[in-house]
Amino acid sequence: MEMMIVIAAAILAWVIGAIIYRLADGVYASASALQVRNIGDPRGRPVAPYLLAGVGLVAVSAMIRVLFLRAGIDGMISGAGWGALIGAALVSPWLVIENTHTPRPMVTTLIDAGFAVAACAAIGAVMGAV
Repeated sequence: MEMMIVIAAAILAWVIGAIIYRLADGVYASASALQVRNIGDPRGRPVAPYLLAGVGLVAVSAMIRVLFLRAGIDGMISGAGWGALIGAALVSPWLVIENTHTPRPMVTTLIDAGFAVAACAAIGAVMGAV
């Protein structure tokens, strides 16, 4: 049962990522100089990044579950708050550090950090609710 909760939270975070990146696809593509077709879709869509994102989100969900159980965090609102704090205080600074070592525009890091905060908040809400 625990694994199903972790997988459900990861799926929710993955869907939130799909929505965020779909809404920001034009900004992200132009900022990163991604080559796109005339209709705006990226050229060549390998499946591996989507699968790796799913695996990574399962790992994040499992770790947040462990942290919440050990810390005694319960409730959807407090879970979402603590999840957002994890995204903002742990994941987002790491993304900024990574950005300083690669020639990426800061707007792509801001989009990625927004996803990290939103996804961790959603995972936290699920973990706090159960």
